[in-house]
Amino acid sequence: MALAIRKLHPLFAAEVSGADLSRDVDLATRNAIEQAMDAYAVCVLPHQNIDDERQVAFSRLYGPLENASAVVHQRKAGMMGLRVRLPEIFDISNLDENGNLLAGDDARWQYRQANELWHSDSSFRQKSATWSLLHARVIPPSGGDTYFADTRAAYDALPDAMKKKLDGLHAEHSIWHSRAQRGGYVPTEAERAARPPARHPLVRRHRGSGRKALFIASHASHIIGWPADEGRALLDELLAFATQERFVYVHKWRVGDLVIWDNRCTLHRATPFPSNEHKREMRRTTVVDTQGDMAAV
Repeated sequence: MALAIRKLHPLFAAEVSGADLSRDVDLATRNAIEQAMDAYAVCVLPHQNIDDERQVAFSRLYGPLENASAVVHQRKAGMMGLRVRLPEIFDISNLDENGNLLAGDDARWQYRQANELWHSDSSFRQKSATWSLLHARVIPPSGGDTYFADTRAAYDALPDAMKKKLDGLHAEHSIWHSRAQRGGYVPTEAERAARPPARHPLVRRHRGSGRKALFIASHASHIIGWPADEGRALLDELLAFATQERFVYVHKWRVGDLVIWDNRCTLHRATPFPSNEHKREMRRTTVVDTQGDMAAV
């Protein structure tokens, strides 16, 4: 069955129907999804009745996966082996290891509050991420939407003078910089050592489309070689520009949605919901960018 594609936004994002990921995915379907991702950067595959094993198997078609068991707050909480058995699955939920709602003073809840900031998954790693794949298992009756911003379209819309200004600039990205902004999560020295900062160009060329894209947001702490206040001001200006309504698609989740986004050319953020009243359970896999930065030329 051929895939059907329906645009969700004038600039990017599409719904891709006709794929059943509960079965083995053939080469034609695999390639068609990759082509859709290169074009739209965010793809929604609805009605996917899959378990963790199937999600991991499908994700691996596109490259090696990050290891979620390296995230200390997930491993120590006992979630690995109870609710989450596979090390490639990131638990994106407000639940503890027994499936109960997390308390507001729980370190895991505090850690996840920074997900409400605009970010690109794993930009704080030297080998950052290509795709993230998030599957909805339980959703709240309201709230908990995800906003996506197209940083290719944002770069295209920048004035020429700003494009020239950004040429050759690099920013440092740190997960602890973003975590310090929301939730009050304080990492241990061991956590800091295990997840050191990384440096990336502010503008990178997206391999799939050949277009240039901004690589910014909440993990980006400062611009290398610039005074801290000037660098921070530029990063804030770029983020405000890139997240204007004209560049943003809002996804309202349905159970069974698998949403794939390309971290190299999009930003995303979660939105609040009554997390002390309703469950929201999502499972994420993340594909490692083994080719590294492709800086703008």
